[in-house]
Amino acid sequence: MSIRQTDIELMKIQVEVLFTQDENGHLQRINEPTDDVKLAPRFFFGYTNEGSICKFRHDLPDPVVAQLKEVAAAEPLPMNSQKVPKNHRQFEDILQSHSPIERVWMGPAYRFPEHIIPPTNVVRLSREDAGLLKGDLADIRPELNSPHPCLAIIENSQVVSICRSVRASARAHEAGVETLTGYRRRGYATSVVAAWALAVRALNLIPLYSTSWDNVASQGVAQRLGLVQYGVDYHVT
Repeated sequence: MSIRQTDIELMKIQVEVLFTQDENGHLQRINEPTDDVKLAPRFFFGYTNEGSICKFRHDLPDPVVAQLKEVAAAEPLPMNSQKVPKNHRQFEDILQSHSPIERVWMGPAYRFPEHIIPPTNVVRLSREDAGLLKGDLADIRPELNSPHPCLAIIENSQVVSICRSVRASARAHEAGVETLTGYRRRGYATSVVAAWALAVRALNLIPLYSTSWDNVASQGVAQRLGLVQYGVDYHVT
């Protein structure tokens, strides 16, 4: 994609990538690449310095939605990418009164810089390479049946680091990266993510990267690649 999207537009695009939605724009399921059906969070709040986006799961009652919208409208601007919405306690109190909260998730969302240096130690995987996924990476084998980009570093006849599209829409893909324990801190994750982003751009699509605030290693990958934070994801299930 050669057109530069605004931060709020990128947040809208990311919602399309992360979740399926009904005709009214209500969240339905997590947009998994497999047939594993997982419900979307009850409430998603994506915020940027240009504004925020609220999304609600299809089964959330209208009165609860109205309360959440009222609190979201009071969220101050500019947000300056603070780690937690200032009104997050109010969001959670409203949702807790509806039904017990199962999970709260929040973390930074990034876009890639215009220029990405192509790594030289990465290969693209296909379904014929499933046997190279061993140990903790063996569960990824079914994803090789997808046409989406899957880039890896191979050592000792096995994949040791991999980045693939774990969510995808008609406009963008979201990165998912994993490295075997014994091969971490070698820069492999940085290399496979860079190669993956270039492969996604070759499809004329937008590569996106997000993580949680407690995943310091993943944030380190973003820093080394020069990724630019455009917002924060906050959602409650």
